[in-house]
Amino acid sequence: MAKRIFSPTNLLLAILYAIFCSFIIYLSIHDENGYVTSDSAHYLQLAQNILDGHGLSTANYVDGMSTYFATWPVGYPVLIALISIITGSGVFWASKICNMLCLLFCFILLKRLFGERAVFASLIFSISTLVSMFVYTWSEVPFLLGMLWLAFGMTRYMETNKKRYAVHMALAALFMFLMRYIGLIGGGIIGLIGFLYLFRKKWKQMWTCWIAGGSVIVIAGLYLLNNQLRNGLATGMERIPRAETASEFATMLKDSILTEINIFSNDLNSSLIGFIVITIIAIAIFIRPKQLQAIFQLKGEQFRLPAIFLLIGCIYLIAIIYMRWTAYFDAFNFRLLGPATFMFSLFLISWIAQFERPNWSRWRSTIGLVLIIALLINVGYEVLSLGKSNSPTYSENVQQVEKTYEQIPPKSIVAFENFHARYLRPDIQFIKVHFQPYFADAETVNQFKARVTPNNAAGVYLQKKSLSGYTYGNGFAELMKQADSENKDFIEIK
Repeated sequence: MAKRIFSPTNLLLAILYAIFCSFIIYLSIHDENGYVTSDSAHYLQLAQNILDGHGLSTANYVDGMSTYFATWPVGYPVLIALISIITGSGVFWASKICNMLCLLFCFILLKRLFGERAVFASLIFSISTLVSMFVYTWSEVPFLLGMLWLAFGMTRYMETNKKRYAVHMALAALFMFLMRYIGLIGGGIIGLIGFLYLFRKKWKQMWTCWIAGGSVIVIAGLYLLNNQLRNGLATGMERIPRAETASEFATMLKDSILTEINIFSNDLNSSLIGFIVITIIAIAIFIRPKQLQAIFQLKGEQFRLPAIFLLIGCIYLIAIIYMRWTAYFDAFNFRLLGPATFMFSLFLISWIAQFERPNWSRWRSTIGLVLIIALLINVGYEVLSLGKSNSPTYSENVQQVEKTYEQIPPKSIVAFENFHARYLRPDIQFIKVHFQPYFADAETVNQFKARVTPNNAAGVYLQKKSLSGYTYGNGFAELMKQADSENKDFIEIK
């Protein structure tokens, strides 16, 4: 038993896991925003709201306005709140613990799928996209775990036909949906496996998959219906057509995909040359014609695991491209494309991991060398760079935000807020001013006043903020200039 626990594979996995966790903690402490974004602040706000006993609707002082949390699923904030209760930590650190736990379960699943070759597979978390995503307080982190869990359940069910793995598939797909609405694809993917059994005339397995996938879709439908009834919109906010032309959209997608290929950086302006050169050098050192032939020599059931990763990755990529084509939201970047990158990376790794020696040893050395260099760049260099920065730490920044918001009375309404205030001051109702292109129309100051009236708030305030980059209605720019000239952090709207 002790030999199994302290096997070389497990020890190397533990070391690798400790490196990634240390990286998450270090960056969370020393980055000015703690790798918290505006979306992150919404998750943390709801988590804090749950901890305060106020449920899934945040502070609301405007008659007829719903603050029910529906723009994103509630899964990630609920996880953060649970971890906060268990550990006694604040919601910020609970979110980081949540990410580290998700990474731990990913390692466990990879060990179950790859056995003694799991260290090789786990090195994919050194890819720039993945190593960055696990630091951010984003629901994409547990979503990645859900995708891997779904792949595990599908693989084991197709190997054994045991019903407990059908339960794994259903729970994984539901978990994906509760993290991100696009996770609804999980139920559809299980249904596709049912069609595979239909063509093979395996009726029992077919119905098992259809029931598992269908149950997830039904639950998701009821969830969205509840959103519609509570919020007025199934996914919490108005979805408007994309702002880009077809040509601009294609260029944006192409640039983002090329960036995803570069595992040394997730910067859209970075060059692929370094990655290409290092990859060519690694191949030249270790690979011979015999190893190239091995790529095409997998047989039968060896295709199963790579095919599952490829299927999930392709369906996700098609779904996210379609969603972004039909509605405007974030530009394509590593956050949107990261789940596809995760699956496609595992597709490549799972293909190579099934080679026999000596082909396996040479390909392991080739890919391993590239990924270890990625680890040194994406983890080591990032830590060194941040260590030399003179920017405030997360703690210092948050203290300043708290000090700034001392002038806002309890139970007020604030727009243009510093996003950290969302979870630091849960008594405040934060309302977004409608701006383009995220909303159909850019509202004026008078229209905003009308939207928040009548209310029973202590006051309505606009925080001083740069409005560059977006289109706002008449009056807001003047109020920001007024706040600047009067050296005020906030302007009260009467």
